[in-house]
Amino acid sequence: MKNLENKLLLLSIVVSGFFISCSQSETKAEAADVNDNEQTTTDNKALALLKTNCFNCHNPAMGESRVAPPLFKIREHYYDEEITKEEFVAAIINFINNPTEENSIMPGAVRNFGLMPKMSFKEEDIQLIADYLYDNDVSSDEWYAKWEEFKKSPASVPTDLSYEDLGRNIVNETKSNIGKNLMKAVKERGAAGAVEFCNTRAIPITDSMAVVLNVKVKRVSDKPRNPINTANSEEIAYIEGWRKAKANGEKYPPKVTEMENKMVGYYPIEINQTCLKCHGIPEKQINTETLANIKKLYPNDKAIAYAEGDIRGIFVVEMDKK
Repeated sequence: MKNLENKLLLLSIVVSGFFISCSQSETKAEAADVNDNEQTTTDNKALALLKTNCFNCHNPAMGESRVAPPLFKIREHYYDEEITKEEFVAAIINFINNPTEENSIMPGAVRNFGLMPKMSFKEEDIQLIADYLYDNDVSSDEWYAKWEEFKKSPASVPTDLSYEDLGRNIVNETKSNIGKNLMKAVKERGAAGAVEFCNTRAIPITDSMAVVLNVKVKRVSDKPRNPINTANSEEIAYIEGWRKAKANGEKYPPKVTEMENKMVGYYPIEINQTCLKCHGIPEKQINTETLANIKKLYPNDKAIAYAEGDIRGIFVVEMDKK
């Protein structure tokens, strides 16, 4: 009788242990699923940011029409076995926030393509992009397959963006599309050719992007080159406010306001080194041929004598209310 009780007790312990083990395994599996889902969501957000803000110029499939280094080349230059994630991310953020020759570690790319325009990224978005590049080999066949699948997915279009973020994405996509074509013109015909491009193509490209994105987009300035881009009094107030904030070392984030049942976003446009070839000091940064083209195409031009980092004007994005 005693032996039977001992056997039943032992069986009870074994069965209990089995169920506890199963329960722990299920808990671990559930936690792993949650982590995998969170990682997929994070990766998809990073891919959406790359698609909207980066791949107009850094698209891995552009081939001979490339106007900027592909993404995998950028990663190759910044990544090695010894660099930490923090160092990698800091280097990427430093250049994107301040795209200058001094901050670039890719002099060949600057020589071949020129400097990228300064984009209107949120800090957390740059961080997300840089984290993703560190963690993912974007030159691998596996990544290409993932990217091709992502492009087909409706989930690649964010639906929960704030008006500020939505406008920022629209501005960055428009800016990169203009920049892509502008850099191509500079590469083929120099800065003087870029003036001709701006004269005939910049406004049509902006308008076409507005149609594609189903919004109204324009670029305006208090010192316009083309009179069509003259800012109104309210827009000039935003420009002057950002200039004052920048001069005081303060932050100058985008502004969004409601106007006639629309949401209108204002986003500053900053001058970088490449811009100075057409918007800098005549005969010093703007060469004779380029200056002659400016005077010919824009006899009432005011958009000169800027310095690097100056606020040249703003993008204005008019969005429907949700």
